Amino acid sequence: MPTREQVRRLLGAGDDFATVAERLGIPPGQVYLIATGRPADGGDSPSEREEASGLLLASSQHLANPPHENPTGSETVRQWIRARVAADAPMRKAAEQRTAEPSESAEELSTDVLDVLGRDHNMVRALVKQLSAIPSHATGGTAEDESQRKSMVDMITVRLSRHEAAEEELLWPAVRKVLPDGDQWADGALAQEQEGKDTLTALGKLEPDSDEFDSLVEQLTALLRKHVAYEEEVFLRLRAAMPASEREKLGKRVARASKQAPARPHRQAPKEPGAAVKATGVAAAAMEEARDAAGDRPAKRRGKPAPDSKDQA
Repeated sequence: MPTREQVRRLLGAGDDFATVAERLGIPPGQVYLIATGRPADGGDSPSEREEASGLLLASSQHLANPPHENPTGSETVRQWIRARVAADAPMRKAAEQRTAEPSESAEELSTDVLDVLGRDHNMVRALVKQLSAIPSHATGGTAEDESQRKSMVDMITVRLSRHEAAEEELLWPAVRKVLPDGDQWADGALAQEQEGKDTLTALGKLEPDSDEFDSLVEQLTALLRKHVAYEEEVFLRLRAAMPASEREKLGKRVARASKQAPARPHRQAPKEPGAAVKATGVAAAAMEEARDAAGDRPAKRRGKPAPDSKDQA
């Protein structure tokens, strides 16, 4: 253990606490403690004698909690992890089976419309969280990473498109009817959803190896945070204004409508009553289901990279 004299001699030569710590092989906070007799947290008042020494800092918190790097953010570490997985058969099998699809409870779930739509919000949050953890084109992601991000954006598109179609058909008409200021809340929601649809449509046309794709993903993430907060405020008002039995009936209808809704965004916010929205949506869903069955939609990979992207990694 270095003595106070050794530490103070090095500090007196002009080295700072961090440099002395590196030279002595001990933490900066310990250097500070040895030199001053005070813990490096700024929590104690110095004596006049210690102030006169010139060693005490106005704030020493950074010495007690020095910045650190997250090794999993290093490409070298990620390559090592991938190599370990590739060499381990059980890990390889688990990795092949794992998808980005959020898990759903096997228990009987509430059919209250607020719970039904709230579960949708949670699923989208889970996907966005996974998406944010994958390196992008702008942050040095590989072709495999970019392919995963494209698939996950499309998974979000599917969930949001069905969620919002069901809301347009059933939720917002109910909000207009039940809440005294329902028209204002519904109009605000539809305007936000329109902005989200435009962003999803633009993302669907872009390849993930571009700055524009990354920029739109960030824009989508911000829009989702704003819209979910808005909808959850509406949910609080509906919980107070609509009886539980009515919310359960509406929730069952919303769940059925979501399964039949289009899996792609329809860019124009509905001006028609809910019945007209439903008729348009069912027809569109049938056409899109046929088109997706014939193609290779990124969402089908459930967050996995396309096979050809691995050749480029």
